[in-house]
Amino acid sequence: MGDSEGSNLNWPVLQIFNDGDYLSVWKDYGLYGIVGGVILGLLIPLLLAIIFMGKKRSKQRGVCIEVGGEAGFTMRNSRFAELVEVPWEGATTMAALFEQSCRKNARDRFLGSRKLISRELVTASDGRKFEKLHLGEYEWETYGETFDRACNFASGLINLGHSTGSHAAIFCETRPEWFLAFQGCLRQSITVVTIYASLGEDSLIYSLNKTQVSTLICDVKQLKKLAAISSSLETIKHVIYFEEDGTTIDSDFSGSMSNWAVSSFSEVEKLGKESPVNPILPSKTDIAVIMYTSGSTGLPKGVMMTHGNIVATAAAYMTIIPSLGSNDVYLAYLPLAHVFELAAEAVMLSAGCAIGYGSALTLTDSSNKIKKGTLGDASMLKPTLMAVVPAILDRVRDGVLKKVEEKGGLAKKLFHIGYKRRLTAIEGSWLGAWGLERILWDFIVFKRIHSILGGRIRGMLCGGAPLSSDTQRFINICLG
Repeated sequence: MGDSEGSNLNWPVLQIFNDGDYLSVWKDYGLYGIVGGVILGLLIPLLLAIIFMGKKRSKQRGVCIEVGGEAGFTMRNSRFAELVEVPWEGATTMAALFEQSCRKNARDRFLGSRKLISRELVTASDGRKFEKLHLGEYEWETYGETFDRACNFASGLINLGHSTGSHAAIFCETRPEWFLAFQGCLRQSITVVTIYASLGEDSLIYSLNKTQVSTLICDVKQLKKLAAISSSLETIKHVIYFEEDGTTIDSDFSGSMSNWAVSSFSEVEKLGKESPVNPILPSKTDIAVIMYTSGSTGLPKGVMMTHGNIVATAAAYMTIIPSLGSNDVYLAYLPLAHVFELAAEAVMLSAGCAIGYGSALTLTDSSNKIKKGTLGDASMLKPTLMAVVPAILDRVRDGVLKKVEEKGGLAKKLFHIGYKRRLTAIEGSWLGAWGLERILWDFIVFKRIHSILGGRIRGMLCGGAPLSSDTQRFINICLG
């Protein structure tokens, strides 16, 4: 030990300091040698960075293709020479993907939702009343439990009298039961029509009649809207509603819907559990879903997507999200009636992730419907992954900057200094805040901003509209 410790002092550089002969460096190398060494020490890393960055830019990811006789351009993952169609062999349909993933991850948590503790009306200073919710912690179902419930619902649909040749529609906000109903329908090769919960009466009538829907699945809130248009709906035979805590069906609705068989979701599940029916599984070319647009530019348009379309989308996303797996938690709150959210949840299903459901109105601690003192969905769930649209990120950015301006003083100065240092690094400069400096700025400035979305976000998938470069950089720095 003594020899090894003493040998450290024999290193040439340390020997200089031990002997106190600092001028020996000057004597040995001279002024030009020292200046040359410093220049080389700065130039070599800089040149290497330019070379590697230049190679990265010149790498062609876009490929020219021909689609329907017209020239097009597509982006491909350079790690794969062939088209990625399935996440693994055998998972060619959404029904097969769901079953195989549920069996593989049977004991892992899958679908989570928050229990409603109480709701109350709060009167604002101008006399308007707002509903505020007190929500509890997330309660979870495993992959195995979710699969059993979907199978029960599928059997219940057939026992109820739904014909596999006709369509079923889902008309409600995003929630675990939406996903369960969707998967249940697919197990009987039933094509699902998805309709925005915000759709107006004319668009709703048009969508349901156009697709000749025989079974409509909705939440209690939508029953009132259905009752008002019941005489205009030509093919509806069954209505299945999701129960709500503390909400009952108004007896007035029953009369206007007397031509329909109205059942609760739990009743259909129970019916299927008592009388199981063998599944009729689809093929990858079968239509899985007809998705209607929001109708913002006239009557909504129905987009038909096959099982192969959705599965291939999920498989492709899995190739670009690093280390995706059962340790990830996804916060679901965007409309499942839009393909963006449906595809995102298909990705999470494929990877064995947990999905916690929330709402845009209860997303953060300061959201409109969150009771003061109650944690928002993000703070309670602490997700690692989210899907977002540019409008939401723009609101986050504007909200943070507003708070910074209100704080003023030292807090404002530190934020802007830290932001500029991190921006320099993100834009590729070696002179920006990397390593320990980055950790320091995160601790001093950005930690509180991270906590807005739970503090564990490692990835966001943004779509639906163009995202400005300023907002993207802001989110990368403040939440990344």
